[in-house]
Amino acid sequence: MRIRLLLVVPSLALAALLTPVAAAATSDAPWPQYQGSAARMGDAIQAPAPPYRVAWSAATDIGDASHAAGIPAPVIADGDAIVVGRESVDAVDLTTGQPAWSAPRSLGPSSPPAVVGTTVLFVEGGGDESVSASNSASAAPSATASASTSPTKSASAPSVIASPSATTTKSTLVAIDASTQRRIWTVPLSDVSHTGVVVAGGVAIAGADDGTVTAVDPATGTQAWSVDVGDHVLAPMAADDEQVYVCVRPETNGTAQLVALKLSDGSEAWRYQPSASVVDLGAPAVATDTGGSTVYLVSSDAALRAIGSDGTQLWAEPLYTATSGSPPAISSDAVYVADQSGTVYAFDRSTGAERWRFATNHGAVGAPVVTATAVLQPTSDGAVTAIAPDSGHRIWEGSVADSAVFGLAASSDVIVAAHTGSAPGITALQADPAGTLTDVASPTSADPAGLAIGWLAAALPLTAALVLIGRSWDQRRSEPLLAPTDDDDLPIDPWEADLEDDDT
Repeated sequence: MRIRLLLVVPSLALAALLTPVAAAATSDAPWPQYQGSAARMGDAIQAPAPPYRVAWSAATDIGDASHAAGIPAPVIADGDAIVVGRESVDAVDLTTGQPAWSAPRSLGPSSPPAVVGTTVLFVEGGGDESVSASNSASAAPSATASASTSPTKSASAPSVIASPSATTTKSTLVAIDASTQRRIWTVPLSDVSHTGVVVAGGVAIAGADDGTVTAVDPATGTQAWSVDVGDHVLAPMAADDEQVYVCVRPETNGTAQLVALKLSDGSEAWRYQPSASVVDLGAPAVATDTGGSTVYLVSSDAALRAIGSDGTQLWAEPLYTATSGSPPAISSDAVYVADQSGTVYAFDRSTGAERWRFATNHGAVGAPVVTATAVLQPTSDGAVTAIAPDSGHRIWEGSVADSAVFGLAASSDVIVAAHTGSAPGITALQADPAGTLTDVASPTSADPAGLAIGWLAAALPLTAALVLIGRSWDQRRSEPLLAPTDDDDLPIDPWEADLEDDDT
């Protein structure tokens, strides 16, 4: 029986990866892919700094806690926040929070879309994998489903603008025109897909549960290549200029592997396998510098690993627990990751040395995002925590929902959080000029000097109080215990009296 993993999961310029036409749109699409780019680095240097306040909230088709499935993480393009829900792809205007457009999709697990110019790429179909699936059946949308349009965008689009794939047992890769929501092309996949879409090297790539990785031309849908990497491909993939990095999960027994495929033809460049038995390697993120690319990922044995450009392990550092499969965030000199317990870590990017950790006391399912001033961590109970990258202290925390935040996306004006809960959808956070920052150390941090000072601060008043109580008690006795007396006047101890009687 096939094992399926429901991930609820944490930038290189898209211009370097796509055509010049797509590059021109990149300035208007600061977060066009999951975690910002094909590299999945989660870096948002131009994002607003904390403290934040809620700018707006908008309903989308993510589903409540029992209906959501997959990774409904948002992307940002052309002034809209876009998220793939259960049976629709929804776009919300970043400025107003009003619906911009909505396009239907076949019911299936949510996964991150990608935007190339005015084309939105996403995966649909595969059936209902939510908690509620065993209790109720959901009907697939009809072929004439209509998509709503905003008064200001796509006003001239006809009412019937998209036809979802009829399949529900396998997934389909879909391209639609964002301005009209009309389908440009569809490509059937070999199995259900949970990976979402990654665009790099001029191709759009999606993985399937049966281990097939397929690359197509994003403009035409023409297949560039398709390869079988073995076992399951479940997590979002990452890519640099030359290769796409795929985590392969064994079906039953065995060890997970990281496979590097060449973007040009899908041929295998190298394959990494941990020396220990590891079931899952999660979702990778890749950073590229003059020395080549390094892939960072968190394995099911609760270790953050760095894999070099030739497929060798550079270092591995332990975490308290494993992640939920989300990728780490990467800055110019550090790697940030959150485990399932909600502990956020900072590691030196080159050496793997741990710089700090902060226990948020919230569970974490989504990937972190790093800005110029904060590491932002979404949590499983609806909060977003901001931690200072240098000190590791919490500087802000706020609630955006009453259930899990699956992912964040950032623009220069707002941070967008996609969440489930009683009002599933997306919520935007903006800078709050009237807000205040905090400076809270992790509750698990050891601070000997602070503990000593705190002990003295508590001990001195207690000592003084005991002395005062003793003096007060002494003064109330007829024969004060602390008063000086002559030896002859001392009372005779009863035991001494007994001894004197025995002597006599």
